[in-house]
Amino acid sequence: MPHYLIFGDAIKILPELRLSVDAIIVDPPYNTANKNTKILKGRKDRSSDFGCWDYFSDQDYLKFTENWIKLIKPIIKKSGNLLTFCKLEYVSDVRRLYEKRGFKHHGTIIWHKTNPAPQIRKTGFLSSCEAILWATNGFDGNKISYTFNFSKQNEMHNFIEYPICMGNERTSHPTQKPKKVLSHLVKIFTNENDLILDCFAGSGTLAEVANDLNRNSISIENNKNYFSIMKNRLKKIDKLKLIIINSTKIQTIKKDG
Repeated sequence: MPHYLIFGDAIKILPELRLSVDAIIVDPPYNTANKNTKILKGRKDRSSDFGCWDYFSDQDYLKFTENWIKLIKPIIKKSGNLLTFCKLEYVSDVRRLYEKRGFKHHGTIIWHKTNPAPQIRKTGFLSSCEAILWATNGFDGNKISYTFNFSKQNEMHNFIEYPICMGNERTSHPTQKPKKVLSHLVKIFTNENDLILDCFAGSGTLAEVANDLNRNSISIENNKNYFSIMKNRLKKIDKLKLIIINSTKIQTIKKDG
């Protein structure tokens, strides 16, 4: 299974891709960063200052979101699934933006983090939930089919309960998603040999999961530190076919490697 890594700005790279992907699974910026640092007894201090990439005004954030949604539309197959991790406060906004572009909203999955940062001041609820929005590109009068691999009834709730990744799985990326959560989504919304795009790839969890489950992937990341983490992480995986593409060779990417 080939796994392509591209360093650069997704907004500039997406228009250069000349292929169709079977699914897009993304964890874009949430516009949730702030300058607060929580001092945790017996645990590593937790900062919410994730980086300049997660600071927007509300208006700029919605423009940014609308822009990347517009750019993925020509790339995803008519039968393709779009899964978007999202801050709860923006669920209706993101849904409205992709429906405006012709995507069909099918559902919202809630990921409950069982080990969220505690509320030090005890003035509000713990931030323990994130949303995953599910939409498809094609669902018109012709009822275009999409991939949905239904498993056991008790595994198909629209509620995922799993801790924030820790231990050996954890990298220095501040908003890294657990492999188990992404594996659950990949199994349901894609098939073996499918090509999955992650245009906000971070530490490369989606690519690792895709390799584990015999899928192909394209990962785009514009932060040099995170790109290096992703590259080194994937290089350690035995028999993983890693192809690093520079911005002048994007059009050479093919699904069959």
